[in-house]
Amino acid sequence: MKRNMFTVIILAFVVVNVIMSSVLIFFILPSVNKTNKLVHKVAAIIDLELESKKPDDIEHISIEDITTYSIGDKLIVYLKQSDDYKHYAMLTITLSINKKHQDTTKLEPLIAQHEDTIKEIVTDEFSKYTINEIAIKKDHIKQESLNRIQETFDSNFIINISFGNLTLE
Repeated sequence: MKRNMFTVIILAFVVVNVIMSSVLIFFILPSVNKTNKLVHKVAAIIDLELESKKPDDIEHISIEDITTYSIGDKLIVYLKQSDDYKHYAMLTITLSINKKHQDTTKLEPLIAQHEDTIKEIVTDEFSKYTINEIAIKKDHIKQESLNRIQETFDSNFIINISFGNLTLE
């Protein structure tokens, strides 16, 4: 009789365990996933990072040692389509150049000749994203554009790229 009673109690615990596991899987887990996605979106919007992506030597450049070069006219870039409308970004490009870098005297005059290449690089980077993603990934677009420009000139005398008057429509 005692053995049969223990079997019934164990069976009851097993049934309760199965019910609680199904509640966990079907009701609690989806809400945890939604919360996790929300936290990632908020972190991406405010761009939380623990480390700076800039190399240490760029941070130690004095403001007197930096000059800027503005690409003449406004650039209009059609963005990746996310809905029924065609969206575009309108911006100006400004390059920050380290005057003390060894390649500056040799390569700075070549920037004017390669303005179209720089515009194409920026256009390529912007056109990868939708209008909603641009605000979130602006720093990523800047970094990728800067990396590609530095690869084009085979030098890192250009230390930053700025997108001025950025208008998204």
